[in-house]
Amino acid sequence: MSPAPRRPGGGSAAPPDLATVADLLWRVGAERTADGRPRLTPRRIVDAAVAVVDADGLDALSMQRVATELGCTAMALYRHVPGREHLLAAMADAAGGRPPVATGAGWRAEVEAWVDALWSTYGRHPWMVRIPTASAPVGPNELAWFEALLSPLARSGVGRGELIPLATFISGAVRDLARIATELDPAGAASYGRILAERLDPGNFPTLCALAGEPGLGEDGAVEPIVACGIARLLDGIENSSPAKEGNG
Repeated sequence: MSPAPRRPGGGSAAPPDLATVADLLWRVGAERTADGRPRLTPRRIVDAAVAVVDADGLDALSMQRVATELGCTAMALYRHVPGREHLLAAMADAAGGRPPVATGAGWRAEVEAWVDALWSTYGRHPWMVRIPTASAPVGPNELAWFEALLSPLARSGVGRGELIPLATFISGAVRDLARIATELDPAGAASYGRILAERLDPGNFPTLCALAGEPGLGEDGAVEPIVACGIARLLDGIENSSPAKEGNG
């Protein structure tokens, strides 16, 4: 999973204290789902906030809106969640859920399944990619996702010192491409090829001109095939440079 905690998109405020964020994320993660009682808890607050942004987008989020959904005052929320930035961090960890379970199908298949699952998660909660990263993972779900990626990479044969950089690169690439997918204008993508054809000449852009009409230049606005291509080539490189060490794991 991409690192957290996070700051609201476009905000200039300093990120909240990391220890305070971590404490909230782990309290929410350990809390059981409400059993029907109307008691206000961090988990109920986070669940209500996720429901708000899933329905209306990140711009609709405010402590007052969440309080209204829960039938309480905004001040009541602050007894459980220090502020909006802490709430965003907890929402990202909660919405991410748990990573896919290892299938034993081989390290490469597990990495590919991890990428597919993360892409699907961002598809269900596109607001997650709008929350800027402020640190490495600290929440229970995010750390579980990171572990689920590190584990198969550790069996690939790459050096120990390469594991965290590779895992960070993969998770960051998936997250950023998911963000791009939410921002692309379908109308602009449809006219992209024509716009290039009107402006590019083979003398200055020989490679681009030769690739005109090929997938990946944005004509259809599809980003997921770019993710698949990039991850496949990265994993090819790992396979070709390191002897696989599957063992029994």
